[in-house]
Amino acid sequence: MVEINRILFCHDFSDTADFAFPYAILIAEKFSASLYIIHVIEETFYHAPYLGAFLDAETVKRISEEMEKKTRQQLDDVCKSKADMLNEYHPVISRGMAFSEIISVTKEKEIDLIIMGTHGRTGLGHVLFGSVAERVLREAPCPVLTVHMSDKGAKKL
Repeated sequence: MVEINRILFCHDFSDTADFAFPYAILIAEKFSASLYIIHVIEETFYHAPYLGAFLDAETVKRISEEMEKKTRQQLDDVCKSKADMLNEYHPVISRGMAFSEIISVTKEKEIDLIIMGTHGRTGLGHVLFGSVAERVLREAPCPVLTVHMSDKGAKKL
């Protein structure tokens, strides 16, 4: 029998993630699973070299700490907005490339199921930005449930 004890829900503060959030909560409730909610602060390759050229190390550190503080508050606010549905959760703030951090946390926390919304980018947007969901699907050590927000679902937000 398949057991789902730990679920990782990926929240990027988008409407798509807000739309997918109730699915994660419902599935966690149905399986009595622990719900981990991750937000990855993306540190793309182009940020670090340029910041150091214009700012001293202390300022860069202060900006980084402030960004993490605001992200933590925003994640907490998102979770509080679902407080009527959400009994218990474990927030996770990570830094790096989103898909890589999601996979890393999945392994570290021994996650049984990943749930994430998809933006559904196509064409040039998909080529330029890629798909975090697609990379997670290919590399995850566990099943991944993706929730695509249709036009009908977007109207409910």
